Amino acid sequence: MAYSAKEAVSSISCNPAFSKKNGIKWLLLSMVIALSSCGSSRVYQGKELAIAYLNNSNELHTKQESELAGYQVRISYKAKDSNITSGMGVPITEQLIVTADHVVRDLEVGQGVNVQMGDLGRLSKPVTAKLIMRSPEKDLAYIKLSKHTLPSKAVPIWCDKQQLGDKVTMMKLTGAAKVSTASGTLSGITDRPRMTDSFNIKAAQNGAEPNSMLDEPVNFVLLHRNMQGGFSGGAMFNTNKNCVTGISSMVASFNDLAQPQRYESVKEALNRKYWSQNSKVLAFGIPTKTVLQYAKGL
Repeated sequence: MAYSAKEAVSSISCNPAFSKKNGIKWLLLSMVIALSSCGSSRVYQGKELAIAYLNNSNELHTKQESELAGYQVRISYKAKDSNITSGMGVPITEQLIVTADHVVRDLEVGQGVNVQMGDLGRLSKPVTAKLIMRSPEKDLAYIKLSKHTLPSKAVPIWCDKQQLGDKVTMMKLTGAAKVSTASGTLSGITDRPRMTDSFNIKAAQNGAEPNSMLDEPVNFVLLHRNMQGGFSGGAMFNTNKNCVTGISSMVASFNDLAQPQRYESVKEALNRKYWSQNSKVLAFGIPTKTVLQYAKGL
């Protein structure tokens, strides 16, 4: 199922029905289905993940993926140290845009940012928008255009489900209109992993503390190549379903996981590409359901 940006968020239910007539067999089957569909980090299929990861990472970027730039905006503002801070954002409506909270960590609600529409090889002239909501505990922030509107074609479709093995593409735009593209494979895991103390402290200094968000769902993505910052707040575009499945929040390495033994299948998949365990090839995003839930009424 996919949402247009203006539609209300419907619940994603993880309450499987089962028949009493079929006794224990159906009960056990229902439990397996429930655990799988709810994204338990303990119940997912490593071999299928490894195969999908290898296949996706060998694919060339398609024209569809290149058009992703048109569904995003570049957000920038002058920080307290007078340097320009920037990140990505994704339109929810023609006026409302979501980004990662740590992108605007130096701003208070009510302050302004510059917004530029993305396109391959060029950026639009900057227009002013106002920061209207921050949620550091969810790494979400919302900004709103006041005197301008985006074209309707710039508002993507948002999808409410992620499937193990689906390919996602991410993109960042620099002030010089240079485009960098990254891609990854959805692991099927939706419960947020605990990170090491050292990673958590460093992330908190940059405005997002992952271990304070353990109760929040997550898009857990295996990246196809080592990726650095600049993608935060941008779309995680599901190329299998042609919709946005969430927004980028942070990247990490396998060694940054505090409980790596829970993710042996992730390690197995990553090993197919011969990554070192220090490579930044894990990406975590804020899922669509959370993004649209907190956008209501803004």
